[in-house]
Amino acid sequence: MLASHSLKTSLQRSIVLFSLLLALCLMLLMLGYAWVVEDNVFNRLVTAEAEHISRQYQQTGNVIAPSQPFMTLHAGWQALPGEIQQLRQLAPQRVEFPNGSGGTLHLQTIALGNTDWILAADVTAFEVTRDYLPKLLPYLGLALAVVLAMAFALSRYLSLKIIRPLQAISNRVKQHQPGTALNLDDTLPDNEIGYLGQTIQHNIAQLQAALARETDFTRDISHELRTPATVLKMVLSRLNSSQAPDEQTLTQLTQAALQMEQTIHVLLALAREESMQQQPLCLLEEIEHCLVNNPRLMRQSDLQLQLTVAANYHISANKNLLHILLNNIIDNALNHASANQLEISLNGDELCIANPVATGSPADIHSPGVKGHSSEGIGQGLHLVNRICQGYQWQLNSCIRDNWFYLTIAFTVAHND
Repeated sequence: MLASHSLKTSLQRSIVLFSLLLALCLMLLMLGYAWVVEDNVFNRLVTAEAEHISRQYQQTGNVIAPSQPFMTLHAGWQALPGEIQQLRQLAPQRVEFPNGSGGTLHLQTIALGNTDWILAADVTAFEVTRDYLPKLLPYLGLALAVVLAMAFALSRYLSLKIIRPLQAISNRVKQHQPGTALNLDDTLPDNEIGYLGQTIQHNIAQLQAALARETDFTRDISHELRTPATVLKMVLSRLNSSQAPDEQTLTQLTQAALQMEQTIHVLLALAREESMQQQPLCLLEEIEHCLVNNPRLMRQSDLQLQLTVAANYHISANKNLLHILLNNIIDNALNHASANQLEISLNGDELCIANPVATGSPADIHSPGVKGHSSEGIGQGLHLVNRICQGYQWQLNSCIRDNWFYLTIAFTVAHND
């Protein structure tokens, strides 16, 4: 809260101070311009009088007195007070001098014959700027106050338009609890700040998803691979270099290696960020792809396959994960079917895969390592299918009715064209 408050205060102070300095500069320029105009008016009056005296001297040869009562003519600089002579020596081009009583003299040199005369104009009585400055100061102060009020109003408006959305984003991010979704949509304006908030929200969501995948992957690696690794260690400890391994040992080694391979394949697919990128997929096309490319299915020429899935039904999923899921289901059905029959149908948003079975199945068949009594598999296929379904929030169920095993997947996100 301190950082956002400082940003708001800094913005307001910057705008007010800038407006104050700008207003003062403009006022000083205005006063300076008034003094420059006034001085130039006096200089032009003195110049005009000097030209008049020069013309009269050229016409008559006489030095006449100035026609203006506030002007006097002096025979050289030595006729002027010593203070003016000293100032002229310091600045020979100077035309404005003090008159000794708080007033101002404007001086100009006139060459009349071989003598330099000095025309002096005492303009003290005509200096309007100096006289009216005290009267003008209250109005300048009022104008300055109006400028400051407008600057403060502008700073408040900008702080509401710029700082308040940033404050809201900052507060939401500070109050955000790890593991929960960050929602900034209701506080984001439709401008660059909104784009910044959306980027922050998207990046936090990506970081949370990556952290969740990393956590799941670490937990799953520790849990899922511990059993086959233990089996491998136990079997390897029983192996004798002088004796060939028996059939049971080879079977255990094969099953453990296959279990680890399948588990690593699925867990790596779930942990990859690209596996979280979904796209609309035609369910019928993906099922047909998995059926056509299944090597075991191609070897069973007498298989009775019934596929009833609408051609316009689409789901949102990652193609790689969907293929892993479908391949595991098809392999599980082919491995445990009591007859060469396989039925795949879609009812509403529920996909059903059915095959005949001769015996019942365990209640927790979706758990790792659980398999039927007559199964020759490793008890990992349906568990991996369940893991993928959990990632997509699909509901996986299974049951046995009339010597048929039914596996159903209820899709939560699906649509028809």
